[in-house]
Amino acid sequence: MPDETIIVTDVRLKRTIRDYARDFRGQTIFVDFDKAGNAVTADDRAKEVLDQEDLKGRDVILELIKKTFDVPLFGALVTIRSENGGAGDSHKLTGPLQFGIARSVNKVKVISPQIVGRFVGAIKGKKEQKQHSTFGKFYSVEYALIKAYGAIAPRNLGKYSDDKNVKKSFNDAEGMLFDCIWNGTNSLVSRSKYPQRSVFFLEVSYKSSLYNDLPSLVDESQEMKGWATSLSHSPFVFARLVETLSRRKENIEKTRIAYCEDISKDAEKLAADLKSNGLTVEIVKS
Repeated sequence: MPDETIIVTDVRLKRTIRDYARDFRGQTIFVDFDKAGNAVTADDRAKEVLDQEDLKGRDVILELIKKTFDVPLFGALVTIRSENGGAGDSHKLTGPLQFGIARSVNKVKVISPQIVGRFVGAIKGKKEQKQHSTFGKFYSVEYALIKAYGAIAPRNLGKYSDDKNVKKSFNDAEGMLFDCIWNGTNSLVSRSKYPQRSVFFLEVSYKSSLYNDLPSLVDESQEMKGWATSLSHSPFVFARLVETLSRRKENIEKTRIAYCEDISKDAEKLAADLKSNGLTVEIVKS
């Protein structure tokens, strides 16, 4: 970005959650490849998940909510193609869980080293093989502390809210969410995402009103906002968070926090400060 931070779309975090739920929690995922590992259209995937060749006349969203992990959380858009291949009926649900665009707290240095790939291939018309080389680049950053945020609004389930099976599917998926976010992030191993780890998690459950200002209530130290190359000592400033949540305590059901070992003292002090101001705090074991 122009200010030398980087952004990460909500698609990345949703993929992290989905993959962890599938691979470690044994959940069926709607936004996924087919059993053979091939990319598929939404209606083909719906047919596979629901084990139905004909989706016409069915409440596809309702059935997917009951049978998958991700549709109760993120919703879905399924367009049923007509027999001639054209677009037919569309089934859509805006999911209760939505994430904003994540952004790095610190300024980052983008690195793009040149890489060489070598492989052996046959020479046309001959038995011997020849080594080939290709050159390319990949892009990464030296270090980034990424701040991601989201909100859960169960009312987005709309007309499905009163169905007891829908409620169960949503509650079951929501109950796995922390594990999928925290441990899903820790389990990512790829060139651009290693070593990657979860640092701090904060969840505030409101009784009625929904406030969308949580990201702005957690400040970062000036050291962390600069050209950081690692997690600084005491990277977060919680004073404004404690003051704001204390004013709202009558409308707060509970707060949950999780943290890495590096910031344990600061996080434990945060929990103590919130409790001393009359809030219920749960420390989630990570």
